[in-house]
Amino acid sequence: MNTFDDILAAYTKQVLLPWAADTPPVGRIWVVWYEKALQRRFTGRLGEFEHATQKAGHGWHHLDLAPWFGKWIARHEFFAALVEQPKELRGLLPDIEDALVSDMKGALAACSPNDVLAVDGCGALFGVARISTLISRIADSVPGRLLVGFPGKHSGGVYRLLDARDGWNYHAIPIPPDNAL
Repeated sequence: MNTFDDILAAYTKQVLLPWAADTPPVGRIWVVWYEKALQRRFTGRLGEFEHATQKAGHGWHHLDLAPWFGKWIARHEFFAALVEQPKELRGLLPDIEDALVSDMKGALAACSPNDVLAVDGCGALFGVARISTLISRIADSVPGRLLVGFPGKHSGGVYRLLDARDGWNYHAIPIPPDNAL
């Protein structure tokens, strides 16, 4: 199991590497994966990632997805009815995903090719949106780097959110690197 300091050291090493302007979308996505028990520590010490990024000469932006769904559903026109019949939420999952992609693209639009957009709180979307789908839908919009905080497992190129959902294979750059054969 990696400690927070191991993860931060791996990130620092990655952010110090030169950035090529023609890096394909898959190379602009960095997934910082960590044991789900480290979620609070990761969120609480995210400022250390910001510091490492700025020290490497890059800009920093942050998007916290943890409160996103609560805010979205509270503004929904059928909020009261959905509270009474929560199973009806399943029918809104495509709308939820579209709104989330739109918000993430909005955050990316504020970034330059020299910036990192750090996305935290992915675990709060469990059962609402798939991180793999979100990343796939926004990858072409990433001007600099997208850093995704991922509470779960990574092995052999396969990510498992919260160790609960079936794994998905995405060719992002894992931090820390995957040492599986």
